[in-house]
Amino acid sequence: MAESNSRDVDVQGEAVPQASGGLDVKLLKRKLLEAELLLSYAVETGVHIDDGVVRSILEAGGADRSRWTEDAATNLLRAEATLAAMLKPVSVESLKSSADYQSRSLRYRLILPVTMIILAAVIVLYSTLAFLFSSFSENIRGNLDVANPLAVRLVSTLGAPAQSPDPDLCLQSGSTTVTAPRVTGSDPTKLPEGIDKRDVIQDLQTFAAAIRDMYSGARRVNRLYPLALDPFDFVDSPRGNKIAEITKTLELPPGLPDLALAATERVCVYQRARYYAQSTEESAKIFTGAVATCILPVLYAILGAGANILRRLETQLRAHTFIKEAQSPRFITAAIAGAVVGLFNFGQGVSVSPLAIAFLAGYAVDVFFRLLESMIQTLSKARDSPPSDRSTSVVKT
Repeated sequence: MAESNSRDVDVQGEAVPQASGGLDVKLLKRKLLEAELLLSYAVETGVHIDDGVVRSILEAGGADRSRWTEDAATNLLRAEATLAAMLKPVSVESLKSSADYQSRSLRYRLILPVTMIILAAVIVLYSTLAFLFSSFSENIRGNLDVANPLAVRLVSTLGAPAQSPDPDLCLQSGSTTVTAPRVTGSDPTKLPEGIDKRDVIQDLQTFAAAIRDMYSGARRVNRLYPLALDPFDFVDSPRGNKIAEITKTLELPPGLPDLALAATERVCVYQRARYYAQSTEESAKIFTGAVATCILPVLYAILGAGANILRRLETQLRAHTFIKEAQSPRFITAAIAGAVVGLFNFGQGVSVSPLAIAFLAGYAVDVFFRLLESMIQTLSKARDSPPSDRSTSVVKT
């Protein structure tokens, strides 16, 4: 008798409920808690529950405090199965996961949204830089279209100057090729017959303005992508002197005492500015093209995957269907989809940019890979299908 009583008391001296027929008390306790959780959710959401289900759970609670019987255990398991089928897709696991997630600290819950905001900010920042580069690049090309014909017209019209150009402006003075050379010692203000001085001055002003705008655009591009050396950057000069030197280099001489000399020096400055602008634009174009082709699609796909996860998270938490799962595989597959999406030609006839397709592939990465699988099956069928029988004509003799 003493041995039997010792089985009813645990090590802390508390009575342990017994079960008849060898029932697993721990399992029944867990099922009771799960049934009570489902019943509580049903009551909170106003779901109509059969009285027998409620009575079975209440009786199981009484059996847990006294002694489990086979009938109480059977009724409890049936009641839980009924509640699980009635409340689907809400489950015990989803209710526990939702409660656990909402009980986490605000810092933990903001990890994914803040990460997506940072990623979106990086994409927006780089897209802004790319837009600015495109604007500056158009400005450079427009000024090149204006300056090239003006350089040819001014040199061919005015010819070589009577004196040597400034060596600071023309680094290779003496090697400038011009047509219609002027006679040494002639009046520098005298123009060839049929040439209007006002037209020449206007062309010089337009030419100088195009050089300044082109150089300014190249410097802006170089600030965005520091990939080339500025030919007019006087490193050894103080800032005030540097600005004065650049202004002196790019501006026309006051009064224009010698139009031919001014045109020759503008051409020398133009050649240096043109090389700087074209090399800067080409280097930046290669860099932006590489980023737009190789990196941005991956970032957009990851952003799409994050947007999908956040949307599903909000919906599932509201519906109490959230189940905790690892999200890293989805981000990895989204990155792979973004990296390879440019290899496929999707949506013929639909005006959708590759970056938008990358975002959609990351948002619906399952759809993207199902599409790849269907393409593989199509190719496999085309490869395994037997060649079509050729019709042969049989000539009976």
